[in-house]
This record gives sequence, structure tokens and C-alpha cells, in this order.
Amino acid sequence: MAAHDRVEVDCGGLTFCECTGLSALLAAARAAKTAGSELRLCTVPHTLARLLRLTHAGSAFTIEQSGGR
Repeated sequence: MAAHDRVEVDCGGLTFCECTGLSALLAAARAAKTAGSELRLCTVPHTLARLLRLTHAGSAFTIEQSGGR
């Protein structure tokens, strides 16, 4: 079992995300999965939610609008 079962990324301050940022988030999600954890995106702004929807990448993450814990 992983030392941490999830990694939370607070995206509340994010104002811009393009393909490089999305690639970094996807790489982090893969690394978390390999380590037996999950990557959770918290407080996802509309712009990132739209990018995830358009690229069909949203399924790589657990998305919590209100934040964690």
C-alpha cells in the first residue's frame, strides 16, 4: 500500500493551462497510479474543466470542486 493513497492538487489559483500543463498533470496522474495512489484535482476552474472535457482527459483524475478533506 502507498504511503499516501491520494495526492491533491489545488487548482483554485490556476488562471491558464495549455498542453504543457495538461501533459504535466497527466504525467503526475500516471506516476501516482504507478505508486498506488490517485491524483485529485481540487477547485478546478472553468478553463481547466473545459480543457479536460475537450481533450477527454478528465477521466485520468478524480475531480473535487469543493477541495479536499
